[in-house]
Amino acid sequence: MSLAGHLSELALPDLLQIVAMAEKSGRLDLSSRDGEGLIVFRSGRVIYAASNAARETLGSILVCRHLVSEEELHKALEHQFRSREERRLGSILVEMGLVSLDALEAVLYQQIQRVIGELVKWRDGYFKFEAFEIPDHGEIAVDAREFLAEAGFNAHRIALELSRIADEARQAGAPPRSVFPLPVEGSAGPAVAPPRTSLGSILADRPAPSLTAETTMSLLRAGEGFFSRAVLLIVERYGLSGVGQFGLRAGDATVDESIRNLWLPLGAASLAADAVASGCTRRGRPEPSDANQLLVSELGGEWPVEAAVLPVHAGAHLVAVLYGDTMPAATPLPALDRLEAKLAEIGVAIAAAELPAAAATAPPVV
Repeated sequence: MSLAGHLSELALPDLLQIVAMAEKSGRLDLSSRDGEGLIVFRSGRVIYAASNAARETLGSILVCRHLVSEEELHKALEHQFRSREERRLGSILVEMGLVSLDALEAVLYQQIQRVIGELVKWRDGYFKFEAFEIPDHGEIAVDAREFLAEAGFNAHRIALELSRIADEARQAGAPPRSVFPLPVEGSAGPAVAPPRTSLGSILADRPAPSLTAETTMSLLRAGEGFFSRAVLLIVERYGLSGVGQFGLRAGDATVDESIRNLWLPLGAASLAADAVASGCTRRGRPEPSDANQLLVSELGGEWPVEAAVLPVHAGAHLVAVLYGDTMPAATPLPALDRLEAKLAEIGVAIAAAELPAAAATAPPVV
């Protein structure tokens, strides 16, 4: 079974359902003018999804959601690094009793759905599905194996959920978090790489800057001396997704979950979108736009007298932005030169961690 064509003729949800009903194993490559995506199936079930956008590691998500502590994560990573055989971080965490299997499965499912939800927005581009057998075991790249779902998830269910989210958003007259179609002019053409049938080589096809638990915490801590409350947002193709926060209600799982569900469209006016567009720090009193109001409401609703959004660059990639203000004190922001320098330093570390030479010798990422 082999399929190839244009996404305007056969949308991704339809492709998911075709592969699910046929119960095929293989890889689905997606390409557009400025992006590439990959979905891997085993017997019609999704076991992996990725794009070349910035992403979080499993450890970062678990720590930011307070499912494990930084200390517990480091213990699991050390165990993984010293293991003589290939071990997945999730399996180790479950074996050590640090996280339940149900909680781990929920995180894996949400991450896969989040990536596919981003890919569904692509309306102009090409796809190619190549069917082949994928063994249950095999070599797996260190960063990718964390998000590899052993049993896989029902592709038909994912397609239905994404369609439901899109329908609800259309009825409400608002752009959905998981499906926010923005047309892309031009085309990258069907420049899809030849299929690779080794699971390890497949998962190594989509390198992207990653936010580890260590870098995520470092970025948030860097802002603590400058802001009384802040939110870290990862840069996706069409918007900004919440990663972590400080200054709201520490340790409150409801607040943390709300921030992680936050999504700000880059096509809407906001201080954060200005920082992404310019690649430079933006500061001032936020205008009362819909996107700014959404962000402020998630922060507690107190409108800041002054706020700032600082970009985090990892080489040529803009991977995240840090929003901060001084509410409820409502004092002016201090000079941000030292904070900009610190974020630049962390960005250099993120970029260095993605170098092939470093990846070959470094222990598993946090």
